[in-house]
Amino acid sequence: MKKTTLAVAMMLVVATAFATGEEKDKNATKKVAIMSNEPEHLKLVYLDEEQGQVKVSLKNASGEIIHKTTINNKAGFSQPYDMELLPAGDYTFDVTIPDGTTLSETVTIVKPSNEPNFAANVLNVNDGKKFRLAVVNRDERALPTSIKVYDQNGNTIHEEKVNDLYGFRKIYDLSSVEANQFTFEIKNASGTRYLNAY
Repeated sequence: MKKTTLAVAMMLVVATAFATGEEKDKNATKKVAIMSNEPEHLKLVYLDEEQGQVKVSLKNASGEIIHKTTINNKAGFSQPYDMELLPAGDYTFDVTIPDGTTLSETVTIVKPSNEPNFAANVLNVNDGKKFRLAVVNRDERALPTSIKVYDQNGNTIHEEKVNDLYGFRKIYDLSSVEANQFTFEIKNASGTRYLNAY
């Protein structure tokens, strides 16, 4: 079976089908394709005009059938599959055509990372309560970036929004605050990071 990785930028997935049991003529016309216009939303396309029942089973990497259906084929069909709620991993479509041959297509679903798409660090600049926060944004999801500073009891002592796409550096003078430990929360549409400072 051929494996195809579905990534965010992918527009089309077409894999070669193989027959289980006796191998079909290697020059035979392709009958099954998996297409994707957006990640995790697939279409199984059956390209055969032979009339009859076509059975489709979707299996996970362990070989368990997680979905099956029977379609009365008249002149080919396209069947949508929403994979969004399924975990990342390999999935196999087994398509049993009217002559009893089973064709298989395997796809790999890759989930986007939940890791925030920016780097951040905080440094004590004078061994006191002055801290330098540096944030480097990597894409448009950084707009706007929300900054909050909490004391050791979880009380908000400062908050602001920054609209600089490429990042920023700023010194925070917290010498007037009685706390000795602080947490910086940096948040934008790509995620949230928490940095401790003391």
